Amino acid sequence: MRISQLRRQTVVPSFFASSKCKVAIPLRNVLLRDALQQASLESSVRAISYRKATDLQGPPVALIGVVIERVDGNFFLAVCETRPKRSDEELARLAEALESSGLRLLERDAHDIRREPLFSNARAVWSYERYHVPLKDRLRIAAALADGGPQSFLELEDRARPSGDIIAAVCALACEDLVELNIHDSYLGPRTIVRGP
Repeated sequence: MRISQLRRQTVVPSFFASSKCKVAIPLRNVLLRDALQQASLESSVRAISYRKATDLQGPPVALIGVVIERVDGNFFLAVCETRPKRSDEELARLAEALESSGLRLLERDAHDIRREPLFSNARAVWSYERYHVPLKDRLRIAAALADGGPQSFLELEDRARPSGDIIAAVCALACEDLVELNIHDSYLGPRTIVRGP
């Protein structure tokens, strides 16, 4: 057996996990990962789950995939390069399946997901996912946010005086859903606003 054959056989499927995920979500492609990273940083998203074939009953359209639980309802996440054109019959079947599952459709295409500055910001935040934030820094950041309310990275650094990189620490905490970042309006930087949970 060649080494290249051995590597192909031992490839582990990729998964996405965050503090909002009920289970690790299997990833079909990078676009889905990007959509899930963005969703996990949204304050309106309460939980992310995955529907397996065994969870389904009823209509002929199987809704297997990601469910986003937001404050305004539960949504079946459909991620695609370009939005598909559906016939009236397909739309009716999809609407029936969604309704019977208590879901609405949240369809995101590549153009939506790659919209700036959210796309670059979410990737930047998630690049710090494994950054270790010491307990002392966690407590200082939490106390500064509790006392001072929403503030920029610069203000937070002055108040909290963490031992490490404030941007890396806050981004890691955002991945854990312990702080919220305003990443929709401008690119991530010293003036980005940080809020407590």
